[in-house]
Amino acid sequence: MVGVSLRKSHLAQPATGDGAPAMRLRTALRSSTYRAALISNFANGWVVFGVRVAMVPLFVVEALNQSEGIAGVALTAFAVGNALVLIKSGTWSDRYGRRPFVLAGLVVCGVSTVVMGLSSDLTVFLITSAVAGMGSGLINPSQQAALADVVGSKARGGPVLATFQMTADVGAVVGPIVAGMIAERWSYSVAFGVTGAIMLRR
Repeated sequence: MVGVSLRKSHLAQPATGDGAPAMRLRTALRSSTYRAALISNFANGWVVFGVRVAMVPLFVVEALNQSEGIAGVALTAFAVGNALVLIKSGTWSDRYGRRPFVLAGLVVCGVSTVVMGLSSDLTVFLITSAVAGMGSGLINPSQQAALADVVGSKARGGPVLATFQMTADVGAVVGPIVAGMIAERWSYSVAFGVTGAIMLRR
């Protein structure tokens, strides 16, 4: 479908070698915007791509005593909240700036993650899952737009973009391991609290 839809796009053509400079990672790291994007993307990977996928199903089944199917409903609630905000947040970011939406998204997602760990009622858990998804929906477009602002429209940013993506990947790998150890040693509430705090640190 993508191949057919983009068959006439100039992006489908090979690069013409226009001589656009490649932005060095060292240059990008001098930008406070880029450094903030790396930190927030690490937190996003930890919470959204790591702990949410790995621990929410366990929490629903083991702590809330619900079926595995309800775990899927909780993940769906997050996805629905994310989609509802994601549609508009890119436009808002272009109009009002990147920073407010990244910060607001981190706070919304972080606080709702903490509340999720304290939930003993399924309805509350599903609502906070949806709210966490909305927070994530605020973060991603603004975060990526801020990265594009740093790289610019002309420069090639391979290492810069790869490092940005890798920070989320590292968070997604480390987050579930650390949160799982915390849950095993103490409780799910502490694990979700620490996870939410990772978002709130920024």
